[in-house]
Amino acid sequence: MKAGRVAIVGILFSAMLVVSGANADKPEGQGKPGKPPSTSGECIVFTGGLVGKQLVEGCCPNRGPYPAYTMTLSDGILEDIDGRVYDGNVFMNYWGPGRTRQYIVQFWTPDDALFLEVKGGVVREETKSKLTVDFDSSNSVCRDYSMTRDKLCLRAPTFTLVRTSSVGFCK
Repeated sequence: MKAGRVAIVGILFSAMLVVSGANADKPEGQGKPGKPPSTSGECIVFTGGLVGKQLVEGCCPNRGPYPAYTMTLSDGILEDIDGRVYDGNVFMNYWGPGRTRQYIVQFWTPDDALFLEVKGGVVREETKSKLTVDFDSSNSVCRDYSMTRDKLCLRAPTFTLVRTSSVGFCK
């Protein structure tokens, strides 16, 4: 009987230690709620139907930041607004599960004149410091989610995306 009480007290004491340790403050940089995500510079280059070449900081964790980017759309992608240069924000990352995983690129302007999304692409090269993805109408879908439009693009743009940590690639 006495041994049973000692065991129960020991279990309760251990549980209190575990709970108090879980609620203790973590050292700086260990997942504190207000800490912004770490950022790193990289060169992002679009060639083909989407054109841009820019050094950005902190692209592209799912919760931002969404870096400023200048993009040119070629003619024939959208009805009335392509062929022009746009200042906006960019997001790109892997999209979809497992073996069917593809790539997504989103570009939008602050005034919602343009919100372009292209999903698909084929990863051609992936190393620790460089990623190259090829998009064309046979392997991707393009949609415009702008404030005044919510429709498929006239055609999916054919372009190549290169993301590299080699900042000299942008010069």
